[in-house]
Amino acid sequence: MGATAHSQLHISVLVVEDEALTRTLVSKVLGAVDFHLVGTAQNAVEAMRLFKTFRPQVVVTDIDLGGGPTGLDIAHAIERISPSTGIVFISSIEDVRTIRPNLPMAPLTSKYINKADVSNVQILIEVIRNAYESAQIGPISKLRDEGWEISKEPFTDLQIELMRLISLGLSNAAIAAARFTTVKSTENAISRLAKKLGIPTDDKSNQRVLIARYFYKMNRAQHIHD
Repeated sequence: MGATAHSQLHISVLVVEDEALTRTLVSKVLGAVDFHLVGTAQNAVEAMRLFKTFRPQVVVTDIDLGGGPTGLDIAHAIERISPSTGIVFISSIEDVRTIRPNLPMAPLTSKYINKADVSNVQILIEVIRNAYESAQIGPISKLRDEGWEISKEPFTDLQIELMRLISLGLSNAAIAAARFTTVKSTENAISRLAKKLGIPTDDKSNQRVLIARYFYKMNRAQHIHD
């Protein structure tokens, strides 16, 4: 990466991770680019102390921190103090309900990265930058645009990511490879997304075009809200 890219990414970051190996890995990746690492924490108590001291622009936290409060609990505590702080969850857990029942939902503007991707500089940069920008914009309010109704964050992070990758023109196989999943799982996820958008799932020729169109309109809604 060049100096120009570095200068655009000077964002202060706090890392919360109970596993020493992952915590060190994420810290080293952040140190390789122009992020300002304000500190690292192993649990919620340390995380909130460091957050209140340094007020980082983005907090990167594992969801499962062992016993005690989870990364979700930390995220909501931070959201109450500073709604403009970006949140990135790192986890290998596909369903957070396996950690414990009745976990709170993730904040609306938070982002997610799989632990398998944290060593990838480009992916980590993108997700941190997206979390920061989303937190600055805030959740999307209702907007009607040419017959589309975009309601307040009606999609999961997976569905938002699927829309983004489809809008970039990636094939199902490429999307599956990027997300470390199967083509069949990707096809099923896209079908569920199309159903949620009211797009006939048997219309394969236009399905991806309409999904990409919705994603572009949703992005435009964010700029209007801003």
